[in-house]
Amino acid sequence: MEERQKKGGSLVFAVNGERFELPCIDPSTTLLQFLRSQTCFKSPKLGCGEGGCGACVVLVSKYDPKLKKVEDFSVSSCLTLLCSLNGCSITTSEGLGNTRDGFHSIHERFAGFHASQCGFCTPGMCMSFFSTLVNADKGNKPDPPPGFSKLTSSEAEKAIAGNLCRCTGYRPIADACKTFAADIDIEDLGFNAFWKKGDSKEMKVSKLPPYDPTKNFNTYPEFLKSESTTNLDSSRYPWYTPVSIEDLQSLLNSNVTENGASFKLVVGNTGTGYYKETQRYDHYIDLRYVPELSIIKRDQAGIDIGATVTIYKLISFLKEESKINFGSYGKLVSDKLAYHMEKIASPFVRNSASVGGNLVMAQKNGFPSDIATLFLGLCATVSLMTRHGLVRLTWEELLLRPPLDSRIVLLSVSIPFKKDKNSKFLFETYRAAPRPHGNALAYVNAAFQADVSFCQNGFLINYIR
Repeated sequence: MEERQKKGGSLVFAVNGERFELPCIDPSTTLLQFLRSQTCFKSPKLGCGEGGCGACVVLVSKYDPKLKKVEDFSVSSCLTLLCSLNGCSITTSEGLGNTRDGFHSIHERFAGFHASQCGFCTPGMCMSFFSTLVNADKGNKPDPPPGFSKLTSSEAEKAIAGNLCRCTGYRPIADACKTFAADIDIEDLGFNAFWKKGDSKEMKVSKLPPYDPTKNFNTYPEFLKSESTTNLDSSRYPWYTPVSIEDLQSLLNSNVTENGASFKLVVGNTGTGYYKETQRYDHYIDLRYVPELSIIKRDQAGIDIGATVTIYKLISFLKEESKINFGSYGKLVSDKLAYHMEKIASPFVRNSASVGGNLVMAQKNGFPSDIATLFLGLCATVSLMTRHGLVRLTWEELLLRPPLDSRIVLLSVSIPFKKDKNSKFLFETYRAAPRPHGNALAYVNAAFQADVSFCQNGFLINYIR
């Protein structure tokens, strides 16, 4: 992660390449509120206000000066706090393409495949798909044929998994997305305005609005790079950005949290989609730039996950780890966790939602968390920062305790790996939900871990949890 500078400044960000600097703003303001009330970019819509429909999705781009790389990801603008976007670039559907500069091939193919009727949800879908498209073309896959991307048809379809449409129907939307996939059979795609009866496959490909990944526009403007790591001035904004555990501890023990002042610890703010906030906070503390909280590491003992690691980054890490031969049990756990977690929420929520925030909601509010259940089954342990120092507990012990005090901070979670021996370790998870492929809270979820060994008459269960 990038290092943040100690000096404070104004809130600076870009929207569709246009620079914005706000000397002062209410820290509870969301990105969607700002876009629709203070700019001419009205394509993001307020649908559910919970991160569940995708009508408000935009692309956020962050620059890492150490790696000299731009990270692009989709977010729900209805949940994302504006102050959390200092030094970021935001792209809406208008920035992707418009009547003045010309439309992007995503827009043109959506229109040509009749993938929009009322149009309320379409800008969010375009941005969800663009986020997936941009990241796929950054990958190390072989170059696709001209006019296509590095996406597979399955990935193209999953790109809009969290976007809801109540009038068009998903077949034309999915078909419009699949036209970018290198492995698609053109003959499988449905009715559209581009092709005529009798067109050959080659002719059909040539008639699609052209897409050239090498000509994708720059999502992060050059003028913003010098301001990408500057903190907000806490004398003007009640928004604090600690850059170490010591900073965080001193902040929690300072006058910021005394005299009855209310404060909120912030990572992705996606919890407000489920628990509506009625109170106003005096101060906000952004935990994302404490390095110790954003690390994922693996050793022979298991995996340590920082509390601010997003669900998406954990899934990506687990998928990469499962490719490494570090023991059959470790691979089994990584595969099962990644598969299950991909059904939690939607892609643009997983991009922002933190593992620690999810667990704290389960501990404090009884949130029906899949991750809490998975970690229970794996005998996970947690590290907490209290006034009296660091405390380490099992996740089960923490769940049985009273709701955490707001000054107690979850630092990390550890998943232990069993050592392979004569017995065999099994791990399985289950989930039943209104939408079986994800983007809905589960009716019920379960995780089972067992240690079995072979015996003369079959299997002997040594341990089960």
